Amino acid sequence: MQKLVLLLALSATALACKTWPNGTDTTFHWYQCNAGPMMFYNATPYDQTGTAFGCSAFHVDTFLYEYEPNHYSLNLGKNFEYPIHLSKPIMVKCDVLNPTHVYSAPALKLTISLWSWGTAVGGCDWSSLPTFGLLNDLNACQHGIPCPIQLGRQEIDVMVDFTQYQAIINILKDDAPYQLEYAMHDKTSGDNICLMAQARARIN
Repeated sequence: MQKLVLLLALSATALACKTWPNGTDTTFHWYQCNAGPMMFYNATPYDQTGTAFGCSAFHVDTFLYEYEPNHYSLNLGKNFEYPIHLSKPIMVKCDVLNPTHVYSAPALKLTISLWSWGTAVGGCDWSSLPTFGLLNDLNACQHGIPCPIQLGRQEIDVMVDFTQYQAIINILKDDAPYQLEYAMHDKTSGDNICLMAQARARIN
């Protein structure tokens, strides 16, 4: 009887779980995962060229207003890519404000963490995926972060490239939601930078 109750409880949990948390079936979801000092105002995924022309399903055409001194201009030439493709390089354009220190190599370190949606017992939560130590304490400026990161409000184009980590690609399921954390630490200033992204991802 107890086994039956447990089975029913797990089944109910699984049925209640959304397949795509936070609307990730159609939307790239992100948030800043620390209190600064560097602040993120936006993050948008593109193909590796930064334009995403001719990308596959869910290619979303967008009209983006770009700021120029004293006015905004309509830019019709940029399109963002969704779902993202983790089996090829992608660019994430980030609108940031860096108020304190210039960050550069070799002091700026990067650790990337990855989660899949759902637990082994059918729970509704993110489950950490093994990265085999390949994504820990990297030289950020040699792994997709454009350095130096200067002071002030700016766009930084972060390259996300898992193509050199086939061992990680091999454990990922195609067309599924993933959570990706970019955590940076500047050894010179002691500052931390953190961005969390949740997205529908293609592997094949």
